[in-house]
Amino acid sequence: MKKFIQEKGLILDLIFIACFVFFLVFWGWNFAVKFFGMITVAFIVLRRIDYQKHILLKRILLTGFGIAAVSFVIIEALVFTQLRANDPEEADYVIILGSGIKGTELSLTLKQRLDASLDYIRSHPDTPVIVSGGQGPGESIPEALAMKNYLVDQGISPAQVIMEDQSTSTQENMAFSKKIIAASGLEHPEIMIVTSDYHMFRSKYLAAKNGYAAEYGISAPSPGYLKPINMIREYFAAVKAFI
Repeated sequence: MKKFIQEKGLILDLIFIACFVFFLVFWGWNFAVKFFGMITVAFIVLRRIDYQKHILLKRILLTGFGIAAVSFVIIEALVFTQLRANDPEEADYVIILGSGIKGTELSLTLKQRLDASLDYIRSHPDTPVIVSGGQGPGESIPEALAMKNYLVDQGISPAQVIMEDQSTSTQENMAFSKKIIAASGLEHPEIMIVTSDYHMFRSKYLAAKNGYAAEYGISAPSPGYLKPINMIREYFAAVKAFI
């Protein structure tokens, strides 16, 4: 393998670059394309290093890879603990986290989150529901508005649904929703978080970091074909959240 990479390295460089450009053109600047770009740059740079001459650099790289591998396993194990969260507890508020829309149409992931919330919301008609999500590129309306419209179409009372339409990240979801709750006079609420299975661990962690009294969760299923890249993205997002 080492000999093959040495002999065909330039060809492999060009293949990686061509694939990256192709993915960028057809899929845009999303996480999967960024991740492939990181792999491409790493391959091009690392294969050019003479590790027999640069022993210290080799040790540093191996140590870095080892730390990354161990931390990846630990964080993914934590993510797995919440994949099937379905807490039955009573909560002061339900918070449903946004996940992108196209124009005004819900993404599949966001629809799955909303569908997962319906049984709990219907069985707790007096519990306020915060739909949390701002307006990003390619979105004609805030995610929160699209989410509220969908819930109302499913028979949920408009009076039960509160919009938080400024957030652009999970941290902001939790912080801005807490401001809305605090305005009602409740400083340390117990909340029921509804989000995708792979996203639940980080959401609960950030909720605790923002001072909620308790964080329960209902995990929505996520598309199987997106699970690998979502799990990889969660690793980097969790590291950022811990920092």
